[in-house]
Amino acid sequence: MNIAEKMVRSLIDRARAYDSKEQIDDFERDADSGETDAVESLLTGDRDPIRTEIEDWLGSLDEEAQAELVALYWIGRGDYDGPDFRRAVREARSRRSGPTEDYLLGAPMLGDYLELGLDSVIEADVFDDA
Repeated sequence: MNIAEKMVRSLIDRARAYDSKEQIDDFERDADSGETDAVESLLTGDRDPIRTEIEDWLGSLDEEAQAELVALYWIGRGDYDGPDFRRAVREARSRRSGPTEDYLLGAPMLGDYLELGLDSVIEADVFDDA
């Protein structure tokens, strides 16, 4: 693989933090309330720092590593089995039509499916750590 297990696990943690937030684009601060900072930390949108961090990290990866992450997501989602990892990577490369970060950050349960996919690939003994 072009991406290390440790890096995938780190992405899983960040994706779960991002997935736990609620998408709200029109939130306005209440100047009279001290609770707005707590509320804002649970919201996400275009300016979310976790989203930006994930986008930057994914964008810095080469196309092969990005395809591997998409394949792990698909395996975790149940589209492929762990032993089919290489086939899923080839399919991810051929079906790519836009930025990987947009696809993955728009995918439901990203962190959970990545973890299931990674565990399945490791269990199938087809994961060779970068």
